[in-house]
Amino acid sequence: MVAMNRTNEETGTVMIGGGELGRCPTRIHHDRYNTAERTTDPVVEHRIAEGRRWEDAVVSALLEGMQPTVAVEPGTRIDSGTPLVIAGDVRSSDREAITLEAMQAGASLILGGRLSSESLQSVGAPDILVRLDDGYAPIDVKHHKAIGPLGIPVRVTSLDQMEDVNGTTATFRANRINDLLQIAHYWKLLDEVGFANPRHLGGIIGAETPMIVAWVDLAAGRPPILERHREALQEAVLVTTVGRLQPDEPFIKAVWRGECRSCPWADFCRAELEAIDHVSLLPAITPNDTEQLLEAGISTTSAMANLEPGSVHGGYEIAEEATLQARARATGSLLRRSGVDLALPAADTEIDFDIETYGGSLYLAGLLIHEPHGAAFRPISEWSGTASGERRVLRDLFEFFDDVAERNDAVVYHWTGYERTILNEAALRQGLTLRSAPSVDAWFDEHACDLWWWIKQRFVSPNGYSLKVIAPLCGFHWRDSDPGGAQSELWYADAVSGDDAQRLRLLEYNEDDVAAQAAIRRWVRAQE
Repeated sequence: MVAMNRTNEETGTVMIGGGELGRCPTRIHHDRYNTAERTTDPVVEHRIAEGRRWEDAVVSALLEGMQPTVAVEPGTRIDSGTPLVIAGDVRSSDREAITLEAMQAGASLILGGRLSSESLQSVGAPDILVRLDDGYAPIDVKHHKAIGPLGIPVRVTSLDQMEDVNGTTATFRANRINDLLQIAHYWKLLDEVGFANPRHLGGIIGAETPMIVAWVDLAAGRPPILERHREALQEAVLVTTVGRLQPDEPFIKAVWRGECRSCPWADFCRAELEAIDHVSLLPAITPNDTEQLLEAGISTTSAMANLEPGSVHGGYEIAEEATLQARARATGSLLRRSGVDLALPAADTEIDFDIETYGGSLYLAGLLIHEPHGAAFRPISEWSGTASGERRVLRDLFEFFDDVAERNDAVVYHWTGYERTILNEAALRQGLTLRSAPSVDAWFDEHACDLWWWIKQRFVSPNGYSLKVIAPLCGFHWRDSDPGGAQSELWYADAVSGDDAQRLRLLEYNEDDVAAQAAIRRWVRAQE
């Protein structure tokens, strides 16, 4: 990960980096021109550090058994059959010169390269450039999963056979489009200097284990990734160009969107939007909806609350969910949907269940067990941070699940499908199965209730359906002043290092998560 100067030092031309493609235009402006102090999120900083460690691990795996050439200045002798690593402290102009020299020499692999084009107003630092056909393919390393059930078709191959771009068919996660825009950015830069592979291929190495490369045809898709890149680049150039002339006022005004939650300017923009009761604060309203609503003269959640679902304003049909969310927001409470039954699944033993993970690996499963004579919290935990530790937690949890199935007088409540997903993945990794069901999904179908789904079908929330939103609306509050799954990543890192206070904090946090579910159920039953 190489820092980049995003302005050409000689001409003053604004240069767009690959990481800016697809990003909120208001954030692009604030990142470049807002001199106010941005929010420093230790969770984000931790994830950035973890991402760098993952990049280092990928590079180590890629170069295992090789003796790469390390370049510290232009003019380094380059062997086409030897990987080239450009040292991290090489200045930008020299890094770019070395990258061009390496491609001209036909280096098989280039790590730490840099490319720029003033005509494209683009600059980029691809993690990896691999020789392919008569050119190069860019590869970027990401510390998140790249392969998922739905998305763009890709070809997957192992790291030791990286040049095999005709590997197994898979799908690239649909919510990771910005990754593809970034490698499209690098491909365009390669094309500009005459070294792009002619098949328009780019790759992503995600956080899958074992390490794999996902190869994508950037000229494919509807619209093609390269076309989406062109549009995203045009928007970024416009935003930054106007921003230089008016740094105190973003060219594109803020709207609230999903990515805001991880943005360092979130508090800044949220305060502005709350002050004007902006319509985009409603979770059901997408950025495209916001644009149409503003054109129709509907700019506030209060205005939305007074509209009838299905009515048309300026050619825009008002969605029922948005109207109901606006009405819930006006009261600051959950709004019961009309005609719904509030009878929850019930049993002699009711169990609230929640897990904690780190990097997708299970280390804590909390069970709040309610029986006629009282309730007790039972945590199943392991603090070694190892695969064998995860196996012990999963084994004990599956034994508990099997006991529940044999009793046939219990129901397990959980929040969202996260538990199912993680337990399925862990069971596959560890080679463990349930005695009482053919699969994790079958067990949950028979013995569990997704309380998140159940609530969402019967109530409208003013601000989304996370447990941290819904439970306070039902009168519950966490003991920790800063609760959250993301924050718990930091606590866990300390706990694995032997910090008993952080272990206790995680146990209490998990206990509060299951207690929050119980509080929601009590509140629901009081509404019947």
